[in-house]
Amino acid sequence: MRDRYIAPAIMLVAGAVVSIFNIINGIDFLKGLERLLLVLILFYILGRIAARIIRKVTATEKEPDSIEENIPMEEEGITEETEENKDV
Repeated sequence: MRDRYIAPAIMLVAGAVVSIFNIINGIDFLKGLERLLLVLILFYILGRIAARIIRKVTATEKEPDSIEENIPMEEEGITEETEENKDV
């Protein structure tokens, strides 16, 4: 569920960078707002794409682990008794 904050975070960082860039270079207010709007929209879309990619990568990695966890120990030929006997 944490991946839902990726797109807004990327968008806000890009907006802050553009705002600082506009202030340092003395860009007109209206022109600066136009650039800021364009950058916010562009980086929000890029953030959504990045969030989907991250979600797919993490989902495929979790799948094999969950399958292995569902296999009972008895099917593998290991029981609690044999594990206890090994310690002795």
